[in-house]
Amino acid sequence: MSPIITHEDELELAKMEKELVSQFKKLAKAQNSLISSQIKYAENITKANNIREMLTRTFRDVLKQMQTLAREHRSNIKDEEVNLYKDIISKNDDYVKANNTYLNAIKDIAVQKEYLVQKKEEFVDALAELADKRSIVIKKALDAEKAKNKLIDGDKLNILDQQLNDVQRDFDRARDILIKKIYQFTEVRDEINTLWIKLKDTITELS
Repeated sequence: MSPIITHEDELELAKMEKELVSQFKKLAKAQNSLISSQIKYAENITKANNIREMLTRTFRDVLKQMQTLAREHRSNIKDEEVNLYKDIISKNDDYVKANNTYLNAIKDIAVQKEYLVQKKEEFVDALAELADKRSIVIKKALDAEKAKNKLIDGDKLNILDQQLNDVQRDFDRARDILIKKIYQFTEVRDEINTLWIKLKDTITELS
């Protein structure tokens, strides 16, 4: 036998939806902090990359001078030194190129996560609106039910029914908006998951 669903159960759902809104807002705040950290991390990578590029330019200047001196047999330059410097320069070039790809992937995720938070906020606002309208429509339905039990005047009852229909339409619109916002949120979330996979693919030997 199925349990009897009461108005109190629906009001409890509205209460729980409001709690869900509260928890979503806490998560959005935490994610904003995380996004700020990712952006800062990207900025630090950029700084390190710039310094490495300056280092590599200096390495090239040193190598050029060493190669000039190496032409003289009496110089203190060994071919082994020249080759080691060439290898360091080549590895640095590879590192900067790979790190820039990695950096761009991080930036893409940070930007998209900001968009996700925006979509989450729209989702939460729509959920809060739905919870409020759910409470209103249930309370209006209770008023109409009580009025019918009291056998009040037909015209007054028609007014109550019309008011109930109006708030029900408001509720239906709010529910449609919420569903739309949920789809938008999940679409952006799936895009971010794809970007995380792309980020993973950019990781190589970086040191």
